[in-house]
Amino acid sequence: MEDKVLIKKIQQGETELIELLIEKYYSNIYAFCYRKISNSNIAYDLTQEVFLRLVQYINTYVDKNNFKSYLFKIAVNICNDYYRKNRIHMEDIDAINYVAYTNDKIADLETADVVRQALNTLPDIQKDVIILRYYHDMKVREIAKIVGTSLPTAKSRLKQGLDKLKKQLREEDLF
Repeated sequence: MEDKVLIKKIQQGETELIELLIEKYYSNIYAFCYRKISNSNIAYDLTQEVFLRLVQYINTYVDKNNFKSYLFKIAVNICNDYYRKNRIHMEDIDAINYVAYTNDKIADLETADVVRQALNTLPDIQKDVIILRYYHDMKVREIAKIVGTSLPTAKSRLKQGLDKLKKQLREEDLF
């Protein structure tokens, strides 16, 4: 069922249909939160928060033909709120990354760890754009809407972030 139809039915009282939306988008939202936070337990909690907020505000959603962007915007805001509230230091993120990668049995731990660390050194405004573009295959125009900037600003953040990543990965002889 198309998102637009599903949401309209939910707003008309068929609240049990929200499960279909959650099933459809859960893995994408979890993956974004995980890549942003680098801890599977925290990503799970934040993903739950995204969908709780969706349930809370589904009746106020106005269809603009891109529900996925709306949901990712909620995820970006919740992850940013988490960082603001918890003020994680870089050393903590590195430790979290190591545990997360070990627990998930990623084949190439060393390379993945270096890439993750490089990504975590970027400012959130660049990190968000890169994660949405390369891990969630979103178009830059869609990303601009999600992060609340103009298209040129989103393109600039993407380019600057990629330049910084390339530089760091060259220093590690990975690029």
